[in-house]
Amino acid sequence: MGWRWPGGWRRALPGVLGLVALPSPAIAQDMPATPTPLMNAQHRDENGKAAGTRAGAVKLTPTYIGDLAGDARGGMRTGVTYMARIGLIGDADLDSLIGWHGATAHISVHGIFGEGLSQHRVGNLLTVSGIEAEPAFRLFNLWIEQKIGSKASLRVGQFTAGQEFAISNTANLFVNSTFGWPASFATDLPSGGPAYPLAAPGARLAIAPDARTTLRLAIFAGDPAGPGGGDPQRRDLHGLNGLRFAGRPFLIGEVERSSPGDDPALTVRAGGWLHLNDFADLARDDEGQSLAAPGSSGQPLQHRGNVGLYGIADMRLWRSAGVAGRGVRGFVRGSFSPSDRNMIDLYLDGGVAMTAPLRSRPNDVVGIGVAVARISPRLRDLARTQIAAGGGAPLPLPDVEGVVELSYQAQIRANISVQPNVQYVAHPGGGAAAASGMGRVPDAVVIGVRTAARF
Repeated sequence: MGWRWPGGWRRALPGVLGLVALPSPAIAQDMPATPTPLMNAQHRDENGKAAGTRAGAVKLTPTYIGDLAGDARGGMRTGVTYMARIGLIGDADLDSLIGWHGATAHISVHGIFGEGLSQHRVGNLLTVSGIEAEPAFRLFNLWIEQKIGSKASLRVGQFTAGQEFAISNTANLFVNSTFGWPASFATDLPSGGPAYPLAAPGARLAIAPDARTTLRLAIFAGDPAGPGGGDPQRRDLHGLNGLRFAGRPFLIGEVERSSPGDDPALTVRAGGWLHLNDFADLARDDEGQSLAAPGSSGQPLQHRGNVGLYGIADMRLWRSAGVAGRGVRGFVRGSFSPSDRNMIDLYLDGGVAMTAPLRSRPNDVVGIGVAVARISPRLRDLARTQIAAGGGAPLPLPDVEGVVELSYQAQIRANISVQPNVQYVAHPGGGAAAASGMGRVPDAVVIGVRTAARF
């Protein structure tokens, strides 16, 4: 019999929603003084900031993001795809609306259309587009947040960890999804963890004891897609299944510290997550033998719980003395998880971004990002044992997958941006043998353009 969330929690959630906003005090501190991308390529721009920055009790913001991208070479098969996400974001200042002091509410819904390049063409783990998802109309965020004094806030409802935890402000420029919620988390956690496109019920506490330090801690339902089998996104096409509180809890926490000033020279984050589910061993059965060994029971050894550790550094590398807003920032981020139960056990990414690259284009941003994910050695050992047992010809073994992205985000108008990008995907699928059994999936070259608008 599986673990269930306490009935009291399920019954109390609607009431707790009525106790809890104001954007986290960390959000404003995260933003450097130099210009940042007009349209965030990832999803932190949907984190309720409008309630504290725009006049009026209720704000409605229609959004559009479209990715036209093509696999020009390599991958499973070449070709072009188009995917779009049309959204409506609602923010309410509950103090102005109903006199609830220090509280805000947030909702967002998405209509997702088209097909994703990674799923249908490239076959990689580090998804080419951060908006790639199963076509559907879905509820995404639905939460209330309460300010607690001047230094803390509590959020309760349905939301994601990927909008506040384990993120780099500099990496936010890039289109590939791994530069937002890292592929290690998306691959290792049930249903990809609480991240786009699957939000999960939970609660988050943020505390800023001083202007340079922020602590965050959150607990979520362990499986954002809710109970059932098969593709998690198909299981929860409309963003409602997670409200059934499937899986043991998922917890994540981090501490952030910045150097002094409005444009800090260095911001570091250190954090980790804990999942209380049972996780199957990748290579050993419940009797301690290889799953590929003759006589194996075929039942994977079950491990109680799972963990991940991560660290991030965002750095100001250069700031122009002669051109306002021009500067270069860099980032590096890494994560670790146990190799016996996680497909990606080691992950590292990094890159640089330059604001105002041209004197005549002060709001443009150009950057290059690199990410590498190591496939667990346990899976390599299992594949090696399977090949030896079968007596067939040697096949490629899974090792790493990597991506390099070059992006240029150009502001067309105050609320519209266009972002051409080129990605080189190394070892799609982690370098394992292709489905045809004829060798690795070839490295892929992806050429795309993203159009984004807010109204």
